[in-house]
Amino acid sequence: MAAEHYDSPDAETLANVVETGLHEGAIVTLQAECEVEYDGRTSGYLGPGDRLLVCKPDGTLLVHQPDGHKPVNWMPAGGTVSARESDGDLVVVARRVNPRERVEVRLIDAYGVTRYDADDAAEYEESGTEDEMHAYIEAHPNELEDGLRIVEHERETKYGFIDFFATDADGNPVVIEVKRIQATLNHFDQLKRYVSLYEDNDEVRGMLVAPSASERVRRALRDSGLEFVELAEFDRDATGTTDAKLSDF
Repeated sequence: MAAEHYDSPDAETLANVVETGLHEGAIVTLQAECEVEYDGRTSGYLGPGDRLLVCKPDGTLLVHQPDGHKPVNWMPAGGTVSARESDGDLVVVARRVNPRERVEVRLIDAYGVTRYDADDAAEYEESGTEDEMHAYIEAHPNELEDGLRIVEHERETKYGFIDFFATDADGNPVVIEVKRIQATLNHFDQLKRYVSLYEDNDEVRGMLVAPSASERVRRALRDSGLEFVELAEFDRDATGTTDAKLSDF
């Protein structure tokens, strides 16, 4: 892995770094004031502004504004990215044939360009998925509550599939909705709909299971006579890994 950076490069240097870098399999990033034109399924124009451009050797081009995680303009892999000098400015063009699309970025003022010879053959492996969470709960219902017994997994209803239909230690029915992420008000509404299917049974309970929930969600659950169970085994730590006791299966 190696990286080369050039501050305030001229158009000739920019074009050379982009063309040579992409041809040799490097990632090239540019920090610049630029304007963008798109022509393809529709057409569009983005006026001048300070942006980050990411050019990849597979034909991907990303144009990022200072805010937000999504690019404001982009071209997916499968096409080509090229650079040329035009009237003293660098013009970066990404195009593909099917569908026929073209993104042209004209750099008005270039602040920097970086060539990054990255080496990454690893494949992303996700752990702690919702399926694994379901399997863990099915194998360890007592983690949610002592005496809890799973009756049915993925019970079909007119509102969708209830994750778990269970009974508690006293034999009361328990409707369980499981979420892999922090519980939201939408998840609360979903559980409430499921529980309403059994409103003729005064003893029915509703349980929302997730790694965490805001106080607002917890309060909404309490006010509706529903419950929240925190299953911290599936919460991500600061490194982005998941601490799940899947080896207990």
